[in-house]
Amino acid sequence: MMTARRLAFVFGLTLLEGVCAAMNETQPPADLIVTNAKVWTVNKASPQAEAVAIRGERIAAVGTNAQIAAMRGPKTQVIDAHGRLVLPGFNDSHVHFVGGGRQLDNVQLKDAATTAEFARRIAARAKTLPKGEWITGGDWDEQQWTPAILPTRELIDPVTADTPAFVSRYDGHLALANSLALRLAGVTAATPDPAGGV
Repeated sequence: MMTARRLAFVFGLTLLEGVCAAMNETQPPADLIVTNAKVWTVNKASPQAEAVAIRGERIAAVGTNAQIAAMRGPKTQVIDAHGRLVLPGFNDSHVHFVGGGRQLDNVQLKDAATTAEFARRIAARAKTLPKGEWITGGDWDEQQWTPAILPTRELIDPVTADTPAFVSRYDGHLALANSLALRLAGVTAATPDPAGGV
């Protein structure tokens, strides 16, 4: 019969073995390590670090050069920041911040794969707006459609009779206006083209 002391001893050994096994489990090495940096952590308790380890598309660890060096593997890319500042963030190489933010609250047409879907989304947006408020946004791409034709006001006029609409192509170089938008802007068939075209 096992005494309480012996039972506690066996339990302790089992627990110690489990802890040691967990400590020996190794994480895969980092894909990228940035060292010798001034890393702004956005953590008030520890606002600055020296190095960052990245695995896949995620930050795996932030710490001292020595801590992060332990995550280096034979294929790990290492960048020496030479004391430069490293900031966390989502970066876009070309964004118009205010316009991009406003676009998120407008009609989304980027993945409208057909002219019918294009018109359906504009109709749905029109139903959410007070009479006279403009539908803007877009980011449409007619190259997704079969056939790849530019949309005309005739496509959206039936669903936007009381709602002016002006939706841009994804590249920002073309836009579609419905008849009400053209009328409100004073554009008619007699309006002369501006210098350089429309």
